[in-house]
Amino acid sequence: MAQKTSEKKYWARSACPYDCPDACGLLIETDGKEIFCVKGDDRHPVTRGFICQKMAHYEQTVHHKDRILYPMKRTGRKGEGAFVRISWDEAVDEICTRWKALIRDYGGECILPYSYAGAESLIQNKCGEGFFNRLGASKLIRSICSKAKGAGFAQAYGDTPGIFVNDIPESDFILIWGCNIKATWLHASAKVVEARKKGSHVVIVDTYETPSAPLAHETFCVRPGSDGALALSMACVLKAAGLIDRDFLKEYAPGFEHFLDTLDDYTPEWAGPVTGIAPERIRALALAYGRAKAPLIIFGSGYSRHTNGAINTRCISALPALTGAFKKKGGGYLGNINSKGAFNTDRLTRPDWDDPRIRSINMNQLGQALANRQSPVYSLYVYNSNPANVAPGQRQVLEGLSREDLFTVVHERFMTDTARYADILLPADTSVEHGDLITPYGSLCIQAIFPVIRPLGECRSNWDTFCLLAKGMGFKEDIWDLSNEDLLEEMIREPNPWRQQWDEESREAFAHGMGVVLPLPDPLDFKTENKKIRLYTPDLSEPVPAYRPNKSMRATCLGKNDWLALVVAPAMETLNTTFTEREALCLRRGEAALKMNLKDAADRGIKDGDPITVYNDLASVSLKAKVSEKVPEGTVVAEGIYPTASMPGLFGINALLSQDLSDSGEAATLSDNAVKVVPY
Repeated sequence: MAQKTSEKKYWARSACPYDCPDACGLLIETDGKEIFCVKGDDRHPVTRGFICQKMAHYEQTVHHKDRILYPMKRTGRKGEGAFVRISWDEAVDEICTRWKALIRDYGGECILPYSYAGAESLIQNKCGEGFFNRLGASKLIRSICSKAKGAGFAQAYGDTPGIFVNDIPESDFILIWGCNIKATWLHASAKVVEARKKGSHVVIVDTYETPSAPLAHETFCVRPGSDGALALSMACVLKAAGLIDRDFLKEYAPGFEHFLDTLDDYTPEWAGPVTGIAPERIRALALAYGRAKAPLIIFGSGYSRHTNGAINTRCISALPALTGAFKKKGGGYLGNINSKGAFNTDRLTRPDWDDPRIRSINMNQLGQALANRQSPVYSLYVYNSNPANVAPGQRQVLEGLSREDLFTVVHERFMTDTARYADILLPADTSVEHGDLITPYGSLCIQAIFPVIRPLGECRSNWDTFCLLAKGMGFKEDIWDLSNEDLLEEMIREPNPWRQQWDEESREAFAHGMGVVLPLPDPLDFKTENKKIRLYTPDLSEPVPAYRPNKSMRATCLGKNDWLALVVAPAMETLNTTFTEREALCLRRGEAALKMNLKDAADRGIKDGDPITVYNDLASVSLKAKVSEKVPEGTVVAEGIYPTASMPGLFGINALLSQDLSDSGEAATLSDNAVKVVPY
């Protein structure tokens, strides 16, 4: 789409590629060489012209003076950030020469890719998987965010996506669980506001009063990791009050009686001490939910970032099944959406090149992998991520990145903490400099985007970079001759059963770069093997949803010797370490701080704004105290991830996070840690 506004400038249609459920439609003012203004696309069927403060001035990111524009080679110590400019030919030759030697001496498994959701657009996110399968490198288990939640949903509902986000206002009772929705799902937040205006009752369940709390009529602050106990206690109340829809369960949840038989012990009186919520409040919440005509649960991921994260999901997701909430428009759940099925991702991931004998390494245990001298990683290739800041166990990660025998390549836009450890630093382009496919996880609205401007300097997309490296490695397959835009066109042209259900108008709109909603599934068409909800699954180690306390060693010390539960949460102004190049956003976010309860602070002689030391057996971090009545006693909260250069000490908050994994999904346990806090 190109709408001329003057002789030189015009508006081009695009979309946000970042790690957010919304994937907002964008309109970009450009002359084909530069972008001048970014605004929301009012014709986008979900986001409808409204975008967040981060993307509102995306031109400041694209044209930032600190963009990495050319390949560079390290000249100083690792972590120092000293580089000299080189050519792409030199960079590719250096990388491929080193890799060929490493593969000859140690095998391809000594090379490890590391990526995640720095770009959520389909090609840039997935294309490296095929390249590294072809290379024979170690496989990365990408599970740092919500894989425990995904595993829990899969065990109960398979791939059932839940309701369409635009149907939120049809619900008369909305329960937002483990989600700071204003920070992480802005357009769902707007729909909640719309629902509330129509009379819907809104409740938030979280570990503290997040900035989203004003959206709700009330907030329930649970002890970290106890969400499953609250859900089961609500189920117990529903059963006792006769609010179970047994007719629905008989038709859609065979074996449900096995689950109902376990509920009597989960009384509100039992759950009160576990969750920190008074029994009468639990009972009132359950009755309000059970009596609603179209109750909706909006799932975040915060509650699942524990060693019991997957079974917590099963417990919470049982509630809409018990009440038959799926029968009414706006009822059920929202938070298990995957629109990638609209395209054949095998073109990108190449499962035909996947050797099952090759080892897998969990991205949450990068520090352990880099410290493993029995089966070493000798080369690390980082794209779409900044593990020096975001990976758990930061202290061990930085020690690993400092190894002189680790050959590190980083493909990046800015000099992140990880980029400073690179041996070869490659310049990455932005979403307006290449084409891609937008397949969000917050709705079923997909979009094709096309280049708005040519790449700045010598920046290249992920796909074009992997094609260069493939040729440098001597790979002969024809696919490496395709440009990024060639690949995009092929994927669009390839028939897909889901997209083929569109009418001609929708197909035409999609071809012209507009956001188009995929055909919505029947809410009662559950995407499991037998088309039924699995409240009872005898082949699982836990056949029915049950409460299981955290297993983390750090969780076991809570309540003893002044230990506090550490919750890490998103910031409103940035997205992990993305957008930290933007000074205005960072100023608005403020300096790194630890939110703590008034009594916890007073007991330790700490006042608001005091410098503090936060520590456990993993590391010690310096922060400022932010004393707040919005944080329950026994819990402390750190919002946002900060570059180490902005921290008073050597490390950021992730140095305090263990590399333990969840019960299913091999996910990070980012909020399953404990710390002590003392004045600095």
